[in-house]
Amino acid sequence: MDFSPDGSQISYAQDNDLFVIDVGDEQIRQLTTDGSATVYNGGLDWVYTEELATRAAQPAYAWSPDGKWFFYMRLDDSDVQSDPTVDYETVPATVTWTRFPTVGSPNPRISLHVLSLTDDAPAQAIPLGTDAEYVLPLFTWTPDGAEVVYMTVNRPQTVLEVKAWNPATGAGRTLLQEMDPTWINEDRYAAPVFLRDGSQFLWLSERDGYMHLYLYDRDGTLVRQVTSGDWMIDTIPSDILTAGHPVAFDTARQAAYMVTTRNTPLERQIDRVDLATGEIQEISSSPGFHAFVLSANGDYLVDQFSDIDTAPATVLLDGDGNEAGVLSPSAVGALTLPAVMRETVELTASDGSTLYAQLVKPAGFDPAKVYPVVVHWYGGTGYQLVSNRYGPTNIFNEVERDTLYTQAGFLVWRLDNRGSFGRGHVFETPIDGALGPVALEDQLVGIDYLRTLPYVDGARIGTDGKSFGGFLTLYGLIHAPDALRCGIAIAGPTDWTYYGTIYTERYMETPEINPEGYATTQLIDKVGELQAAPLLIHGLDDTNVHLQNTINFIQALQEQGKPYLFVPLPNTSHSIKGQNLITVLTDSVQYLEACLLD
Repeated sequence: MDFSPDGSQISYAQDNDLFVIDVGDEQIRQLTTDGSATVYNGGLDWVYTEELATRAAQPAYAWSPDGKWFFYMRLDDSDVQSDPTVDYETVPATVTWTRFPTVGSPNPRISLHVLSLTDDAPAQAIPLGTDAEYVLPLFTWTPDGAEVVYMTVNRPQTVLEVKAWNPATGAGRTLLQEMDPTWINEDRYAAPVFLRDGSQFLWLSERDGYMHLYLYDRDGTLVRQVTSGDWMIDTIPSDILTAGHPVAFDTARQAAYMVTTRNTPLERQIDRVDLATGEIQEISSSPGFHAFVLSANGDYLVDQFSDIDTAPATVLLDGDGNEAGVLSPSAVGALTLPAVMRETVELTASDGSTLYAQLVKPAGFDPAKVYPVVVHWYGGTGYQLVSNRYGPTNIFNEVERDTLYTQAGFLVWRLDNRGSFGRGHVFETPIDGALGPVALEDQLVGIDYLRTLPYVDGARIGTDGKSFGGFLTLYGLIHAPDALRCGIAIAGPTDWTYYGTIYTERYMETPEINPEGYATTQLIDKVGELQAAPLLIHGLDDTNVHLQNTINFIQALQEQGKPYLFVPLPNTSHSIKGQNLITVLTDSVQYLEACLLD
């Protein structure tokens, strides 16, 4: 749902069609009529929501600033494969289907349209070109409303183009093009931010290996690179950030506000850069992770921050970073949890890259004792586990795991391998072509370090991971059996040909183009090399990493006579909550106790 620029109308999607309602007389105008179970007008299907959007109720349309034009995206999933999930509570059990394009299969057919809201003329279809496989669901208009601006990406995800279309003249043009020999992180790009007079726009790009700010003239001519250095502007939206607007422009100061890793990749600070001089001033002052929203007049910022020991708080800052009020203090937990100590460790990868890791100890840690260790990893792209940030419990349940595992007698270890988020594109590209080998190589650097510590039992190291971390658990047990005594794999891919087009092809292309990469990372055919009995956990309603991954892995285990434990989670998708989360954590502790404390 979205208001028109003057607030007189509200646009919304219903049953995959678009409507506009007049706020005054409540008259409804239907803009599209072909919406269906497979046709999405102004909305997103599964793969777009998961891989290119913010996973929120993000509209795929945009009003022109003068309210005369309405731009929208149309997705047709008719050719996209369907994947089943089963509800076992009904009698008989009920099957539902999710349109899910696996690697190499057809994607949604996409088209863009512009409607005039001042007459009954039919919608204009915008020509996309033969190489435009994806359109990023982040749109904007030039301030004068003359052109709508959108971004297309080719299927290999190596070329991104920013394009403009004039609905009054039917003329289109390309403003700029981004190219990368490995891949473009199109899910981290944002729509151009036009300055108020529309003569120039701000653009974020990783073209030099780090996400930095660039200034362009409206015709697509590069004026200058505004920021540079071995640090990045963070474009991942948080709960209080506006999707697709990671940079906020203050017209009065002629300055841009942004969240950066300029001080350290372990933190996010709010910086302000003078557009003319490139001078950068740090606005936030407290250590930790910051996210912000700038007020319309540039006088205030809402700053949400946390650090490793402090739950998120939200404060009001003036434009120069001085605290003007506390909107929401740091929340005190309902329970007082046993204390833990978290230490940051720096190691070196084989290519010389710095690897950041975290060792978690109980408050009563005794250096004279010898402890088993649980390596809690993710290892995939898009996330950063090691940082000066309060544990993101809704993703990997770090706080819960640290508490339960240290109370059970373990130390907990995390390491962000190459490919992880937060260090720029240059830190990610070593994984190109194969998801798994480089991640495990770096994780073994961490395990080797653990074995040098006098208080670590190097023969009693286990691991747990969810999603990509579940894949990495099984990959590690197969390829490094001497390093890991046992492991927990929660909802992990076991064959990348089962997974979605956008994510998997971004890093490994298709199996036809890269058969070696897919063979290298396939787990099912390699279960004979397992020496440990893994604990496998999977939600029965998982529409992200499908149950097929774990079931086919189990079948291979049975055929090889290999032991395993399996915990199915009824009525649970990829997000594990409530009683099922309690089950996962309880069973994980019991499994690790049996494996590492016997």
